[in-house]
Amino acid sequence: MKIKSLFLGLMITSSVSFAQVKTDSLFIVDKVINDSIATKSALTEKSPIRASLYSAILPGAGQLYNKKWWKAPIALGLVGTGTGFTIYYNNLYKKYRKAYIAVREGTPNEFTGILTAQQLAVIQDDYKRKRDYSVALTALVYLLNIVDATVDAHLFSIRNDPEMTFKPTVLQDEMTLEPVLGLAFNFKF
Repeated sequence: MKIKSLFLGLMITSSVSFAQVKTDSLFIVDKVINDSIATKSALTEKSPIRASLYSAILPGAGQLYNKKWWKAPIALGLVGTGTGFTIYYNNLYKKYRKAYIAVREGTPNEFTGILTAQQLAVIQDDYKRKRDYSVALTALVYLLNIVDATVDAHLFSIRNDPEMTFKPTVLQDEMTLEPVLGLAFNFKF
């Protein structure tokens, strides 16, 4: 019986001690400060993964996400222009390839009597090379678009840090005493 009453007493005291809520003023102030810091950091940081995915889906969308409005039309225009050149050169390559095959088989086409098979082969190879270069450059611009969005997202919180500034200043040259444009880096801690 003594063991049962001791066990019951321990259960009651432990449940009462777990049920108490800490209402200390320091606890409340600490919670408010931590919540405000978490909210501030969530508002000033950008997700690099999200920025790179946006740019991968639509070139320039990652730049819009990072609030670099002026970069978005440049990225979209470069990728679009590269795609346009690729399509243009591919169509010309197909046209001259078809004409080359027709001349080799002896069937009449629009270049019969104007260009020889050897000339058509050279023209066809030239357009194929231009198409391949266009594809490579377009792929490079597309990847640079994604890398740019990712790096901007990583550096977003640093760029908006008021304690670290990087701005142009006018300095005086020690030899000629003329004003010279320079860069100043200020760091407050």
